[in-house]
Amino acid sequence: MSPLGLVLLVLGWSAAVWAGASLICRKQPSPKVAQAIWRGAALALLAPFAAALFVPGFSVEVDVPLGELPLLEPVMITPQDGVAMPAPAAGFKLPDIGTLIIWTICAGWAVRFLLWGISQVRLQRLKARAMRTHRPIGHWAEAVGLARTPRVFVIPRGAPFLAGILKRAIYVPAALIRGGGASEVIVHELVHLKRGDLIARPFERIVADLFWFSPFAWWIRGQLDFWREAVVDEETVELTGDRIAYARTLTSAARASRDEAVLPVAAFILRKKGTLKMRLNELLTEKPRPRRMGLALAAALMCAAPLALAQGMLIKGAAAGPGMTVTYSHAVLDKARLTSAFGMRKHPKTGEVKLHSGIDLAAPEGTPVYAPTEGVVTVAEMTKGYGNLVQLMAGGETVLRFGQLSSMDVKAGDVVKPGDVIGKVGQSGIATGPHLHFETVRNGDYFDPQAEEGLVLADDLTILATSGAKAPVPPAPPEAPPVSGPAAAPLAPEAPLAPEPASLEKTADFIKEAEAAQAACKKLDAWFRQPEETEDWARRKAEAEKANEQAGLLMDASWVPETTSYPMPVYPAEAASAGKIGACLVMFDLGVDRKPKNTLATCSDPVFASSAAALPGAAFKPVTGPDGQPVEVKGVTYPLSYCMS
Repeated sequence: MSPLGLVLLVLGWSAAVWAGASLICRKQPSPKVAQAIWRGAALALLAPFAAALFVPGFSVEVDVPLGELPLLEPVMITPQDGVAMPAPAAGFKLPDIGTLIIWTICAGWAVRFLLWGISQVRLQRLKARAMRTHRPIGHWAEAVGLARTPRVFVIPRGAPFLAGILKRAIYVPAALIRGGGASEVIVHELVHLKRGDLIARPFERIVADLFWFSPFAWWIRGQLDFWREAVVDEETVELTGDRIAYARTLTSAARASRDEAVLPVAAFILRKKGTLKMRLNELLTEKPRPRRMGLALAAALMCAAPLALAQGMLIKGAAAGPGMTVTYSHAVLDKARLTSAFGMRKHPKTGEVKLHSGIDLAAPEGTPVYAPTEGVVTVAEMTKGYGNLVQLMAGGETVLRFGQLSSMDVKAGDVVKPGDVIGKVGQSGIATGPHLHFETVRNGDYFDPQAEEGLVLADDLTILATSGAKAPVPPAPPEAPPVSGPAAAPLAPEAPLAPEPASLEKTADFIKEAEAAQAACKKLDAWFRQPEETEDWARRKAEAEKANEQAGLLMDASWVPETTSYPMPVYPAEAASAGKIGACLVMFDLGVDRKPKNTLATCSDPVFASSAAALPGAAFKPVTGPDGQPVEVKGVTYPLSYCMS
């Protein structure tokens, strides 16, 4: 699941849990039952993530048809001349939305940890200034049921609190230790100690630290703090026997601890405004307790448990890239030879020109194949042509396919991370030697894996001269510095060899044909400057301009959309046989799905109109509106030329 989806899931789930617990507590249960309800709510927030560790993940269905592989893969087993290609250097680019969300969440955790550290420093400073008092509290400790009696310290000011793991102590402000409410305060802290709140409180409050971006997690944390104190208030009154005196002590303690620094302990007085009034109301008001509360809790548990399990399966099964774009951080192979590139090529057996939808990387059989990015395995099975095929769903609707594997080390539904071995190089499909057939598919269209930004096909990659791939361009050699001193006399040019008469005639004919073709193609440029517009074209253009203006889009008349997948129009047979050339403008509506629709073509020769309007294989970059969101644009034009030069 993408980070944005995970954040939305946490927000939605925490809102549902908080609403459910609030609805149950409207029945006014006892403080102990209310505390149990909110503890259950805190556990429910963590339940989907705990369930994701054990439950199977939801499988992700990706409807992308398999490409048509040629009948015979031209894989070269013996070494051939090639160009060694180093792994591309990773350039800097702005992080995607998913990465920004992850950084923001981690920054929030860092801030929470920093604030916890600051509060610990304050606590230690306050404890260092505390003075030991020998007030006898052994009888109260025995009444509460404690085996060991904690020590009592006096602090200058603040709220009473309990602290210490090995050496537990009660800290009481000087304003209360001399008054009549000291006994109530000490008994209150002893009850906390007996109930184990010194250990339980940090775990109860951790939900708001983990999900700091959810206000509902903070509200659940506030309810936990309130009902923890309400339960202890009730038990303290049962021990001391005077509700009115205890209420006065609460009020005095609230007055003495006003505007004090936050400490990482359970203070006698909660800092949240309004909680004192609620505690006094809970303490001094007799309320009828609801019946059948157990049934309500059981019903809530029956509803929450399957929802938590379902979300755990969703978290585990829908793992994809960190955001809307794919980030590659590992090579697909350690060492390989690129034997066949992406693109149109002649079928090695039938001679028919077809699209090779991926690239072929030859390597010894059994060579590990790595996942270059994180994602979820959607297919891991034997298929026709591809052999053993692993299909990986990454971020941004990108699908990676690994074919011809000798073995598969993953299964459908598995979540992989960069560097995980997904299989071994082989020749399990239609092939003449061990190799990896690798494809990149995005939104149903095939893309050249070599052109994927940041993707390293192999740490040590050799591109064979017969592969059809472009070799990397070597850097230009530095210019030689000028030589000082007298200039040397230029060498006389060597006399060219006299060509044969037949060769001269062929060369002259070729030059005439090339010049004629270039002159004919230049006529297309003139047509593009002043294209012929039909009535339908002019009417459609006017309607499009009006619609774009209403949508807040001011498009220049010469604007051409950015192409992500170039169209491959078919040259009409009758035009090719007659040697015709033509120029066309295609008008279409460009939606947010990158595909053109409602196409209309105007051409210099009508014979090209139907072929141009088809725009086969074309895809364009979506247009963003004033708010930065993709919008549909009317009346986009794209030029096409049919010239055989």
